[in-house]
Amino acid sequence: MTFYGMDTEQVLGESDALEQAARRLEEVLGGLESSVHGVAWAGPDAEAFREQWDATHRRGESIVLPGLGERSRELQQHVEEQDDASSAGEDGWFQDAMDWLRDTGGDLVDGIRDGIGWLGDRVSDGKDWLGNRISDGIGWLGDRVQDGRDLVSNALDAIREFRWPRLTEVVVDGLTGLVRGTGDAIERLTGTDLKWADDGTGYADAPVAVTPEESGLVPPSDLAQIIANTNQTYGPEETGEVSMSVVGNPPTGVIVNIPGTEHWMPDAGDNPLDLTGNAEQAGSHGSSAGSQATADAIAQLYQQSGIPRKIPLMLNGHSQGGMIASSLAADQAFSSQFNVTNVMTYGSPVDNYDVSGSVNQLNIQHGGDLVPKIDAGGFALGPGGGGSEAATNVTLDSPGAHPFDIGTNHSSSEYQNSVETSLQDPNSQLSQYSQDASLQPFLTGDPENVQHYTSGLHRDN
Repeated sequence: MTFYGMDTEQVLGESDALEQAARRLEEVLGGLESSVHGVAWAGPDAEAFREQWDATHRRGESIVLPGLGERSRELQQHVEEQDDASSAGEDGWFQDAMDWLRDTGGDLVDGIRDGIGWLGDRVSDGKDWLGNRISDGIGWLGDRVQDGRDLVSNALDAIREFRWPRLTEVVVDGLTGLVRGTGDAIERLTGTDLKWADDGTGYADAPVAVTPEESGLVPPSDLAQIIANTNQTYGPEETGEVSMSVVGNPPTGVIVNIPGTEHWMPDAGDNPLDLTGNAEQAGSHGSSAGSQATADAIAQLYQQSGIPRKIPLMLNGHSQGGMIASSLAADQAFSSQFNVTNVMTYGSPVDNYDVSGSVNQLNIQHGGDLVPKIDAGGFALGPGGGGSEAATNVTLDSPGAHPFDIGTNHSSSEYQNSVETSLQDPNSQLSQYSQDASLQPFLTGDPENVQHYTSGLHRDN
């Protein structure tokens, strides 16, 4: 028997498949709707994505879903008509229906598949974008946390490195401020700048080689002769200069002789070795135009004479000169350029300077000299103190009758006499110290084995 017409069961199966596809698509659209609007995502990209999705969602609900339902109902209607129609002569209609089902249904399914794929891509893009934003946010948060850690670490370092002000620094800074304020008031009233306590910037003349005859400088054969050269550097005119002795050829050591205060008035003139320089050295700055000028003279000597920076350097000074010597030795910027191995001071308040323990420091003072005591022993207004714990401090008998005989007890020539007397005793502390190996590169009794230089010190204010 030949069969004409449709296979109604097959067509009903296709109708059911379309209904199931419609329900599945409706579920997918609903789930995606919840996902798209449920994600915690804000900003222009999020709004653009949701607008695209809403348009697609509306198209799916208004066109695709009704179309599937309509096509399913059409197939059911055709089945009903087939059941009522004869089995003959219907193969043309059936063929058309099957062709429509293949063409329209296939295109529809492909469209649904493409739509679902597009939606999946957009959701994936959204997730990727959101993931990147989250990753960026976590990275930013991590950076801020690290910044916080760095801030705390820096604060702790600052606390650890904090240095309590010393008593002398506070007192001297207060007096300096008073003098400077008085000078400013006078300038406003008179129009004249007295330059009171105006230290400015120090600089030095190029070092000039001098003979012993014209300079009075002697071979540095012992500690007393080194002090003699410093005393000679004062000069009668008190114009401000340092002397430098290069020992050996090739050099084995360089000695810098720095005199003390030469001008005792508050006006800050060309000579930086004055009352203003004294205050700057003793105050919280711990340096002055005089120390800057001395450092400049040393640098010029090394450069013009071709002296290697590794050659041992000894800094020697009286009173303010000893303060300058200690401050340069404690200055990392200076000590990193030169091989400072020895410092000798006499009649100098130097307990406020933190000289490295690697430097062999000798501090000489008369028991009755009040000047070395004005640093109050480096007493700090809080935990800690100043000065080098490795320094050798030698106290000699005072030449003056009482402590208030400052002119005698603080005299540079009296210090030279006291050191010479002490060196005559082989058992004295200075005699024992003189045997230290670190001093040997600087000592010579041969005038032909040493070259002396002088350099003028100046202040630019």
